[in-house]
Amino acid sequence: MKGLANVGDTLAGKYRVDKILGIGGMGMVVQAMHLDLDQRVALKFMLPAALESPEASARFLREARAAGRLTGEHICRVIDVGRFESGSPYIVMEYLEGYDLGTLLKRRGPLPIAEAIDYILQACEGMAEAHALGIVHRDLKPDNLFLATRVDGGRIIKVLDFGISKATVTGLATKTGDILGSPAYMAPEQMQATKDVDARADIWSLGGVLHQLLSGKTPFSGDTLPGLCLAVMNQPAPSLVTLRKDVPPPLAEAVLKCLAKRRDDRFTDVSDFAQAIAPFGPAGAVGAVTRVRSLLRGRATPTTLPPSDDEAHRSNQGVAPTLVES
Repeated sequence: MKGLANVGDTLAGKYRVDKILGIGGMGMVVQAMHLDLDQRVALKFMLPAALESPEASARFLREARAAGRLTGEHICRVIDVGRFESGSPYIVMEYLEGYDLGTLLKRRGPLPIAEAIDYILQACEGMAEAHALGIVHRDLKPDNLFLATRVDGGRIIKVLDFGISKATVTGLATKTGDILGSPAYMAPEQMQATKDVDARADIWSLGGVLHQLLSGKTPFSGDTLPGLCLAVMNQPAPSLVTLRKDVPPPLAEAVLKCLAKRRDDRFTDVSDFAQAIAPFGPAGAVGAVTRVRSLLRGRATPTTLPPSDDEAHRSNQGVAPTLVES
């Protein structure tokens, strides 16, 4: 393999490439079939030019390690990692049917309030598990929140791309001076020093995504990258009540709290954020807050979470809930 895979190629002796899903500056993602298991997967690997950068290689492997530690249903699951004969690494992930929230916004524009809250609460569940393990994503944006279709036809948010995540437990961090992430969703402190971030940088990003889901616009903009960065650093975020008449003021205030310039002025953690926005979400939103808080506090694993509102209701009526493990 010389870098670019073609449909029909067999990679690592067991993955047949069925479709090219995407090619970026650093890597390539393909839909592949595990020939021994007859299982469809997504396979991600680096391009030759990217392999010349030690930091890029480390970032790629960091994604595998970070995502591999997470087992919840709201994280895109890592199935395997390995190296091709050339020595370049690859990651095998679950294959997801659907599209990301960036694509959804392009198709539909601003979303109904309850629907937008639902998606963000699901993202909070995924990030609660990550934050409990000391993993900060640092690049949450609509393109990294994937609306996947379940086997039963239902839809679920999956958090993608932990490639620039910071694992505070193990001390992983980027070099001083690197700017990694997407500036439109990047917290001010992350622009100043990428290694000086904690979970509150992800809360900033989630607030920015929710702002866009409800208004169709990012909270900050600029004609140039320096202009955008200056706006993030210095300008106050616009209130959603000025952009959309049906947004309740408390919801708009919650989003503004996420986007506070000083991280000490933001929500302490994703469970506090989830609790603030849940009243404006769909039925069952309160149960999502409970799951977020349990995951964040480390009192539950993704397969031993408290029941949803529907399950609790059935239990109170003497009907045993059906437990489904992801």
